[in-house]
Amino acid sequence: MSQPDPKAIRLLIVDDHKVVRLGLHTLLNRHPGIEVVGEAGTVAAAVAGTARLQPDVVLMDVRLPDGNGFEACRQIRKSQLETRVLFLTSFADEDIVLESIDAGGDGYLLKDTDPDRLPFALQGVLELAKHR
Repeated sequence: MSQPDPKAIRLLIVDDHKVVRLGLHTLLNRHPGIEVVGEAGTVAAAVAGTARLQPDVVLMDVRLPDGNGFEACRQIRKSQLETRVLFLTSFADEDIVLESIDAGGDGYLLKDTDPDRLPFALQGVLELAKHR
């Protein structure tokens, strides 16, 4: 068994739908520059998983059963300053985009985006963070 690429983006996937998490995990884990280190389906699991796994990026849904992705993002940003948060949601609403920025999110994508763009978006939020 080969070792993961040490330069690979360490990713935590957060979505309340298990089938979506599984699909994203399968899709993104095939990319050589991405290592999916975990999944979460709630705000509490997202915050705890981020603290435990120390991912480079959290791919965050907006709606979660015990709150929302904005709450999770705020909590993550308080304690995990290096972790980036990229929102991935089905809601194309200007207020939601603004709230994601206000929560400390680093990017925002719609779930109907081309799957081939996801790895580039993950890399992009890390590159932007280097220039802040």
